[in-house]
Amino acid sequence: MNSGGRTIRIVVGIAILCLFLLAGTSGASPPPAILEINGNEQTAGIGNNCWKIDNETPMLCGDTFSINTPADPLLTRSPFTAHLSLPIQEPPDELGFSSIRVTDDDAIIEAANGFRAWRWGLQGMEIQVPLERESDMNLSLPPGLYVFNVFAKWEGKGDVSYGFLVQVYEPEAKKNVGFEFVLAITALLLVITIRLKRR
Repeated sequence: MNSGGRTIRIVVGIAILCLFLLAGTSGASPPPAILEINGNEQTAGIGNNCWKIDNETPMLCGDTFSINTPADPLLTRSPFTAHLSLPIQEPPDELGFSSIRVTDDDAIIEAANGFRAWRWGLQGMEIQVPLERESDMNLSLPPGLYVFNVFAKWEGKGDVSYGFLVQVYEPEAKKNVGFEFVLAITALLLVITIRLKRR
């Protein structure tokens, strides 16, 4: 990357870090969602949102211009089941879920305040999820690092973009049961043949 591109990246990173700090003190940040894979949970990073704390307050909006995730990914092998839990008791009026394969070069901020910020506009695969507070997604993804971007909206409450980070490893090698069976039968026949010849 040339020095001009690096400077722009640093400036954008500082701006987003400032937005993280401001969002943490505004008191209007929406509650986070939770993603569980293989019994391990991850609390979402919070990105663009417009949120109303209660009926008396106006809706406050914050733009981060990025997809924000925790710094450390959930680890899994494919296929796997991802369990999404939204923080509001009522089911959302809108819910979108996309899986985006990323590399470290797509990160704007690396591990700031325990979070990473990823470039907005990265293309991913849309995954259909029901309009429910909790849902399971059975996923089969090639090995790699993935950002899960979740958009949820509740009428009268607001909308929020959640981000999760997942690392998918190579699937475990399947044992070749057919080969082992043939090998066992061959060994058995060999033993029988030797015993018959000795008689």
